[in-house]
Amino acid sequence: MFKTIIYSIFLLVGISVSAQKEKGINFQNINLEEAKKIAQKENKIIFIDLFTTWCGPCKLMKKNTFPDEKLGEFFNEHFVNLAIDAENSKDGIELVKKFKIVNYPSFLFLDGKGKLIQYDFGYYNAQQFLQVGNAVLQKSITNKKTKNAIRSIDQVKGKMVGEKIKNFTAKDQFGESFSLNDQKQKIILVFIRGQWCPYCNKYVKDLQDLSPELQNKNSKLVIISPEKPEFIEKTIEKTNTKYTVLYDEDYKIAEAFDVLYTPDQKTLEFYNSKLKDDFTNSRSDNSGRLPVSATFIINENKEILWRHFNPDYKERASLEDILKQL
Repeated sequence: MFKTIIYSIFLLVGISVSAQKEKGINFQNINLEEAKKIAQKENKIIFIDLFTTWCGPCKLMKKNTFPDEKLGEFFNEHFVNLAIDAENSKDGIELVKKFKIVNYPSFLFLDGKGKLIQYDFGYYNAQQFLQVGNAVLQKSITNKKTKNAIRSIDQVKGKMVGEKIKNFTAKDQFGESFSLNDQKQKIILVFIRGQWCPYCNKYVKDLQDLSPELQNKNSKLVIISPEKPEFIEKTIEKTNTKYTVLYDEDYKIAEAFDVLYTPDQKTLEFYNSKLKDDFTNSRSDNSGRLPVSATFIINENKEILWRHFNPDYKERASLEDILKQL
């Protein structure tokens, strides 16, 4: 009987201790790549407590702030939480270098692809840090709404002649980085919808006839595709193009040139039913967004010299018009 009572007491104490451990922020014992996968799957934000072993405020956050029950409930619901040693772990060393961290503790809030949503540092009590987390969550929601805002084809107008173009970077079909600022000649940017579009494929084939002339005119033609690398390979197979083809990940280039739109629901349903994976899984997301099939010529000063912008994807810039502007 006595042994039973003692056992019951230890069992209750164990349960009590276990419950206390579960309070507060649950920092997962996984690496950053694993956290990205969870964040994407569960539609969460990644929170990283970047600490050092010698940092006093880091220890105070761990002791006083992170164990708070209310704070834990909020962060565990909305974030994938990581505590990373800035000096003694691979992820920590890489994060310090990437984000140029000099203050500790540092707090990184990243999206599912590892892109920074917000950075903060220093000591916060539980109530203050709850406000920080809530602000980050609202910022992320606003960013998603803005990013996924539906714009019809009638609402996009394209960048105008004379406008200065900010630098952009992207990966080409060989996995090499392309930067606009590194280009010392005129650039002809051609937006295509994808390898599933017969009009795009025919036009890319026709553009090959420009190649000898472009070399004589110190000009380079670059094709911008919203499709992932494995689908860009299909474009190259179908067209035999020798031009640079860039993957416009997350539609950043299309947005910068104001050519990104969302087709109407009837058109989207048609594309999804007829093209299936060639359409639904070929781009950065499943929003169905597409670029207008526009062409821009950018001079050496990174200004738009000429453009062809027609919402009708069947109408493309003529080879003759392109050559006249060079």
